[in-house]
This record gives sequence, structure tokens and C-alpha cells, in this order.
Amino acid sequence: MSAIYQAYVYGTAFWYAIRGACRLIDPPRVAEWFRPPAQPVLQASDLEIYNIWTDGWQLLTIALLLLTMSGLVPLPGSPSPASTSSKSAKPYAKAVVAVTMFHHVTTSFGAWGHYAKATHYTPAMGIGVWVNVFLTLAGAVTLAVGFGERGRGRKRA
Repeated sequence: MSAIYQAYVYGTAFWYAIRGACRLIDPPRVAEWFRPPAQPVLQASDLEIYNIWTDGWQLLTIALLLLTMSGLVPLPGSPSPASTSSKSAKPYAKAVVAVTMFHHVTTSFGAWGHYAKATHYTPAMGIGVWVNVFLTLAGAVTLAVGFGERGRGRKRA
């Protein structure tokens, strides 16, 4: 696989992991980041803490799934990359990129709903919108040119 594909997978996994780690390390602070400025400063409820904490574990799970399903991190007992062709070694590569792009798009729309409202804007929403837009575009580039299949002996019909 190409460097474009590797950069997309590792970059997206890092984005998920950093978001997950923040939620696990300090859930009350994350609740403050996402609380609209129009609301008075409130202490995070138990339900908010629970949701943030479980969201953190889900984001770490997505990062790990991305790394393992992409084929970039070999699993114990899996064939070595030298013994298999690139297509058979990473059968889910394009699907992984497409699924993570879907997640980036839906997360961007969710963050945009707050980002666009003056009463809801927080820097966390701005970061969420623009990093997810960037990763969506990076995913599109990866799907278009990141698999190194163009011009490599394919016959045109």
C-alpha cells in the first residue's frame, strides 16, 4: 500500500485515539468543552460523565479496528506481508477508508450544528468540524490515488 494510504490510516487512528484518551482521562473537562457558552457553568452530571467515558472507549476501539482491519498492523498468526500479494493482504483496505470517511462526515455535521450557532460555538466544535473535513478530503484522496493501482498494467476496455 502507498504512503498516502498509510498516512490516512495512521492519521485517522491518531485522531480517534487522542479524542478517546481525552474523554477517558478527564471526562468533566470534556463536558465543559462541549457545553454551549449560552448555558451557565454547570457541573457535569453522572449521565454526561458516563456517556463521555463510554464514547472514549468507543473511539479507542474504532482506532484499534482501523489499524487491524487496514492490514498495517499485523495480527499474531497472520501471514507476513512478504508472503502475500498486496490485494489479498489487505482485503478491507478500501472499505476501512470508506467507513471512516462516513464517520468523519457524520461527526462533521454534528459538530457543525453547534459551530454555526453563536450561542453554541466552542473551540472544540471548530476543531471537530475542520479536522473532520480535512480527514474526509484526505480519505477521498486516498480512495482516488492512495492504493497505487493506476497505470500498473491494467488494460483499458
